Amino acid sequence: MRPRIGWRDHTLGLVLGLAYVILLWATAGDLAMARDEGFYVRAGESYAAWFTTLFEDSSEALDPAFIDARWEYNHEHPALIKSLFALSWIAQEKWDVFPTDSMAFRFPAMVMAGLLLWLIYIFGARVFGRRAGVFAALAFALVPRVFYHAHLDAFDVPIVLMVTLCVYTYWRGLRSAWWTVIFGVVYGLALATKHNAWVLPGIFLIHFAWMSLGIRVDRKRGRRVSSRVSVRPWWMISMALLGPLIFIGTWPWLWHDTLPRIGWYIRFHTSHDYYNMAYFGRNYFRPPFPVSFPFVMTLFTVPLATLVLAGIGLKQRSLALLPWRLAERIAPESDVAPDTSRTDVLLVGALLAPLVVIALPSSPIFGGTKHWITAYPFLCLYAGLGFWRVVGIFRQRLGRKLPLPGYSAPVVAAALLLAPSALETIHSHPFGLSHYTFAAGGVPGAADHGMNRQFWGFTTGSVLDFLVEKMPGGGTVYLNDTTYDAWQMLKRDGRIPDNLRPTADLARADYVLVHHEHHFAEVEHQAWVAFESTAPVHVLTYDGVPIVTIYENPRRRR
Repeated sequence: MRPRIGWRDHTLGLVLGLAYVILLWATAGDLAMARDEGFYVRAGESYAAWFTTLFEDSSEALDPAFIDARWEYNHEHPALIKSLFALSWIAQEKWDVFPTDSMAFRFPAMVMAGLLLWLIYIFGARVFGRRAGVFAALAFALVPRVFYHAHLDAFDVPIVLMVTLCVYTYWRGLRSAWWTVIFGVVYGLALATKHNAWVLPGIFLIHFAWMSLGIRVDRKRGRRVSSRVSVRPWWMISMALLGPLIFIGTWPWLWHDTLPRIGWYIRFHTSHDYYNMAYFGRNYFRPPFPVSFPFVMTLFTVPLATLVLAGIGLKQRSLALLPWRLAERIAPESDVAPDTSRTDVLLVGALLAPLVVIALPSSPIFGGTKHWITAYPFLCLYAGLGFWRVVGIFRQRLGRKLPLPGYSAPVVAAALLLAPSALETIHSHPFGLSHYTFAAGGVPGAADHGMNRQFWGFTTGSVLDFLVEKMPGGGTVYLNDTTYDAWQMLKRDGRIPDNLRPTADLARADYVLVHHEHHFAEVEHQAWVAFESTAPVHVLTYDGVPIVTIYENPRRRR
């Protein structure tokens, strides 16, 4: 029997989310701008100018030429989240509400990270119970790479929220017409966030077909089936009608030349340029990519306790994935049975689909776990179930020997099981994209295996103090894998003076930054040749592994 979710549950979920936002806010200053953040800042400022004009003179703002002028930049991605960045920036310009300009752009995604924890708790509480929901939310928050991405003005955590909300509203819509309408709206918002939403119809079609077939078979065999679950595809109609309307409506760039521009957007992402990926010592630039990549990287980057507990939870619910008659034959004495709406089929589908899509040899892989991060809420939901199973075993075997109050066993177990994840997350900050778990042998083990040491040039911020100290009178820096916009944001935040300038001329730069990714070895070689030395002046390490190396132009010593 699923618990009835009331205001106390929503309050608890929002408290979890608020605490997470506060934590993200408090630690955001430790992170420099990642490479892609610079693009989204520029887009957000351009969109902000359009919104400002819309508030002042709507006729000018709605002119197609003006729309194109303000919305053309970064039209590779939908506009919804960048619009939130823009509105946050307008608030910063008008009222100076954020301590830094970078925080103004990052804050909307931080809020969405908090809302995601609330949603994970509510979803988990409805499906597996309140304690499982709390654990699932905390386990998700304490995945080191999730914690890193939750700080950024980027689309990765927002699309996780939208995908999870899509799955939740679809599931609620199986029993409610109003939730079906809400689902269509949410799917449109997901489309307007990132192209990860494209995989959702396949998940829902497979689940709905499985559920409908099961209901029909059960009815034929005389089994009692809940009449509240609809086998009519109203969700499909809602998705098809409302999804595109929301997608187009939130993206002014699509308001004219709509179909050609949608076609361009689809072609861009289906034939995207490939970025590099280092995997077990080999550097991949083009498909085919290893099928094992997303699964191994998940093993290497998600805390082991979360993975083990998820395995326990999946094992406990494995019979619910089978046709009911087959499950009865395999384990006639089992108390685990599929519900009418086949919830486990839906959750496992949402867990596996992002991993499978990336595992396809033809899929473009960008080197980061962020591309299947939408799977992690569902992984953590099963970790929550596994946690509650472990608590049950703990009570059964040790309850008499350790006479503790009823509420203390879950608290103690959660603290013990989440402590390693919390320590890893604390230790990884601000090197979240360089972190690997004990399954990989930690950061040194991953380096020995030939895995990516970092991504997006995010560690530039960690060497700023060195550069400022070395160039008190100003100078030039060759910024490997750091965009000009990201560098300018560091100046706007007051982290570097105006007299430190980026340059594209490596040979004439005062200092050269080399980020340790396999395909940047040529940059390091160029620095050796240009400076006639292989000796760096500074090496930034994480757990003893070089992350960024800095070379000094010898002319500075003359």
